[in-house]
Amino acid sequence: MKRAMKLVLLAALSLLMLACGGKKDEAAKGKTEIVLWEQMEPAVRDMYLGLVDEFMAENPDVVVKVAHYSTEDLRTQFQNASLAGQGPDLVYGPNDNIGIFLVSDLIKPVTEIVSSDFLGNFDENTLKTGMVDGKYYSLPEFNGNQIALLYNKELVAEAPAEWNEFLEVSQSIRNIDNKNKENSRYGFLYNEKEPFWFIGLYHGYGGDVFDAEYNPTLDNDAMVKALTFAADVRGEYGLGEAGMDYGVADQLFKQGKAAFILNGAWSWKEYEDAGIDLGIAPMAKLPGGDHPLFTSASKGYSISETVTEDKYEALNKFFAFVFEAENNAEISLAQAQAPAISAAREVESVKNDELMQVSIATIDKTVPMYIVPEMRAVWDAMRPNLEAVLNGSMTPEAAAAKMQADAEQGIKTISGE
Repeated sequence: MKRAMKLVLLAALSLLMLACGGKKDEAAKGKTEIVLWEQMEPAVRDMYLGLVDEFMAENPDVVVKVAHYSTEDLRTQFQNASLAGQGPDLVYGPNDNIGIFLVSDLIKPVTEIVSSDFLGNFDENTLKTGMVDGKYYSLPEFNGNQIALLYNKELVAEAPAEWNEFLEVSQSIRNIDNKNKENSRYGFLYNEKEPFWFIGLYHGYGGDVFDAEYNPTLDNDAMVKALTFAADVRGEYGLGEAGMDYGVADQLFKQGKAAFILNGAWSWKEYEDAGIDLGIAPMAKLPGGDHPLFTSASKGYSISETVTEDKYEALNKFFAFVFEAENNAEISLAQAQAPAISAAREVESVKNDELMQVSIATIDKTVPMYIVPEMRAVWDAMRPNLEAVLNGSMTPEAAAAKMQADAEQGIKTISGE
């Protein structure tokens, strides 16, 4: 209620400033400006902008200018703008961007600005998601992004742990009405085209994308098995749906037409809000393999290398505000992601939220996302070759070999060889 009242007052203040016309720019003179580029999910962005407005109301000597970008655009635009000396002060996005930014020395260690006492407020494992070579390059807002098996309790009572039972249940529910798609029901859906999902299958067959020296390890039996399974979901097992990308799978599950879906923690609250009686469980063991092992990742703030000392005080004020326990809890709850701030995990709204507690628990069943720059080359190598297997234009064996070659070439490009 307190925050709602503040936001009403802020809205009235904004209208007053608009009415004053040119006085807005005049009033901004003498203030410290922070430019922030962010990639935030729709479920949290409006709330976040409200927090930024609240911060500026409490700190009238600081102006925060926020611009939104998609994931891919955030990375490329930040690189291009920063190299031209025109980038933002802060960039907020997934931690796998860190490695790419470090290749061109675009970001600085956060310890150049924030104190070790401030870092002590963070959950240790979450803070490590922004670490490279012993230095922290991100202040993570939350840890999560983990994928799990979601199920609609109105269609299925529980999620089987073994593949044969999972397949039997999924096939029994699947009923496609080609004359009227509205009547169709689906057993199992997921974003089959995206490597972020596929890598969990690869791990489930015992694969890892790097060796100890961060050389790619993609051309192997585990990759062939994972690619074969991805093709078999529709081809052999008769599950899924043609053109099964994120949007297709998400909408069908949200409409109550699918029993199972693999999706990330960011989506769970949206499904509950859509009226789905949601269950969450580990994915069943893969045929001839183990349970898929998906990755966990964080999102947070990295600091541009070009930021000068005259902005340090304002940045510390901003970080102190957004990482205050109640604020960190509120942002994290909107996405069912585990708060980065230890005290935020003890906030009553977090402790009493079932989805949040499931999210915190399921992180233990993931592996951390690699944030070295070589990972970008792996993602780029996986995507087209995975799609080639799905559309039948390449065998799993050929695709695994091509992934390896493409990843090796991509790493050479990143390193400037």
